[in-house]
Amino acid sequence: MRVAFITSGYPPVSPGGAGRSSKLIVNSIRKQGIETDVFAVTGNKRSITNQDNQVYQLPGGDAYPIPKALAENVGTHTHLPNMSKYDIVHVYNVRHLPACVLRAESPVLATFNNYMWVNINPEQHLREGLPEYNLYTALRYARLRGWKGLTRLGVEIVGKPLAKQADHYTVQTEGMKKVVERSGYDARKMSVVGNILDNKFDVEPKNEKKIVFIGRFRDTKSPDRVIRAYSHLPPELKNEWSLEMYGDGPMKKDLKKLIKEVGLEGVSLEYCPYDALPEVYKSAGLLIHTSTYTEPFSRTWLEAMASGTPIICSRNPSSRSVLDGIAKFYDPFSDAALAQTIESTISNPQTLHTMSEAGQEKVKEYTTDRISKQYISIYESLRRI
Repeated sequence: MRVAFITSGYPPVSPGGAGRSSKLIVNSIRKQGIETDVFAVTGNKRSITNQDNQVYQLPGGDAYPIPKALAENVGTHTHLPNMSKYDIVHVYNVRHLPACVLRAESPVLATFNNYMWVNINPEQHLREGLPEYNLYTALRYARLRGWKGLTRLGVEIVGKPLAKQADHYTVQTEGMKKVVERSGYDARKMSVVGNILDNKFDVEPKNEKKIVFIGRFRDTKSPDRVIRAYSHLPPELKNEWSLEMYGDGPMKKDLKKLIKEVGLEGVSLEYCPYDALPEVYKSAGLLIHTSTYTEPFSRTWLEAMASGTPIICSRNPSSRSVLDGIAKFYDPFSDAALAQTIESTISNPQTLHTMSEAGQEKVKEYTTDRISKQYISIYESLRRI
């Protein structure tokens, strides 16, 4: 079987969460005998270039002077090679899905690990309890975001009908399946395949009295909420437990300012390279994950569970699907609720121990071998269509 694996990132170029997951999946399915060519939509040239062995770069979103999603689809459609030699086209991170549907000559499997072609305002969708997402809802959401929302809506109107023509979809949680279905996709064409674990995070935990945030410093990740909640803890707990913020992004300057405003100069704010993250998790006593939307399946959940790090997480359909019985949940739009959850959790050592053990057991469901076999099973079923 020969697979074209088309993704938004592939290390060392654009090594975000989707890129990390892409490489883990590809390495694992190759070990199981699946010949795989990777096409990463990350290039800055208007051509296809060779990145590595059977890894090729297609033009990314900055290669053309048009909205990024359209640019990625123009570059993908123009520069993908002859697709007739592939048995399956697996589109991972679906920004470029419409172009892949148009160019594919074999069944297309699309993995929804972001909201492109699904929903233009996932935070508002969560606030409203995940109503049916139709044209009226989309227009209302677009108006809330101003001209950017209207531009995004225009792009969605063009691309979503093509995205719906994929032969099968995978989502990473039952919660995300619910979101995608309510956004107009056929649940009969969907399978749930979780995110994939990087074994380097399987470490023996120390669980020191450190609270950590790990992720992008951007509004939908709400790192500011972590700082404000920590500032409201009783003085004795702040003296006992430190707060360390790891990441980078557009909110970094605002976070530095906030730390000074609330008198928490001892809070660290720094970037940590991926290869050094296992040591961060190993020493952490608690991870705070504060997204204000239904995350498809955060890699930080996997990394924390594998490392035995207890988790406090915003309540949403995806987090409940994966972390029920493992994490402590709070209202994603309430600083007070987060502060109360942190205080009650770190005040109970037995609770933290139980959370740590439960996470280490749960994460066994997401090993590279198990996840890759699930994808291969779907490939084989699509090949028989």
